[in-house]
Amino acid sequence: MRNECQRSKNQTSRNPFELRGTGPPTSRTFVLGDEDHTLGNALRHVLIQDPRVNFAGYCVPHPSEPVVHLRVQTNATATSGGVSGRKNHGRSGRNEEDDDDSDEEEIVGGLTEEGSTSFTAIDALKDACRTLSQQCEYVLEQLEVAMPEVRVDRERLKRLEEDMFLEKEKPGEMDEEEGEEELMEDMEE
Repeated sequence: MRNECQRSKNQTSRNPFELRGTGPPTSRTFVLGDEDHTLGNALRHVLIQDPRVNFAGYCVPHPSEPVVHLRVQTNATATSGGVSGRKNHGRSGRNEEDDDDSDEEEIVGGLTEEGSTSFTAIDALKDACRTLSQQCEYVLEQLEVAMPEVRVDRERLKRLEEDMFLEKEKPGEMDEEEGEEELMEDMEE
């Protein structure tokens, strides 16, 4: 049984990212390998905060399969002043039209069949990943200011990971379980 689970995990690792969907570029499903609810829910949350995203949802098809399916649908076309009059449903509890003179980011996307610029699902995911990464960096910086020992621990773990990576490249490399045990022992010290 363990070998089957390990084989499934290894197969997923070879394809850590997959794009699914045909039709308009504003609607796609992304398959993220070796991930779980932690990343799926965080990305979903960041995506639904973006007023250019109509729908964002995720699922983990099966608990023994480390894969997250993330569905993103956008419906925004660029105008000279930003996002065109799209209703914002459910974000703040009110139905509001986006203001044309708001400080919206410039929309980056592909051309639709009509020739206007659209905000694609891929663009939405890229923005969400950037935002989530910036949020994580900010939280880590604040934590390290409040607790300097966190920075020391993070730097020590980074050195251990680098050392383990270098050892794996050498002949006679240790197996994954030995490396994990060694890391756990070093962390306990």
